[in-house]
Amino acid sequence: MSAQYDSMQKEQINQPRRYSVFKELREEAGLTQEQLAYNLKKAVSTIRRWEAGGEEPKMTRAEWADYCKVVGKSFDELPQLLGILTESQG
Repeated sequence: MSAQYDSMQKEQINQPRRYSVFKELREEAGLTQEQLAYNLKKAVSTIRRWEAGGEEPKMTRAEWADYCKVVGKSFDELPQLLGILTESQG
């Protein structure tokens, strides 16, 4: 393995663990990324970017309603800052 690869691995290990509210909602609903993507008619790569914090969801009101239905939450139950990555407590 290259020294650059080893350095990247060490950097990842030393960073605090983070989670995405989107990932948490999906997992609470018992869905895989693939299942969520299928139900929302989105690409799996889009779901991954949402969960990684690389992209904020750009959805219409109807798409947000579908998202809420799929994850089993009302719109009012969704956290105010969905796309924000926060440090985990573990």
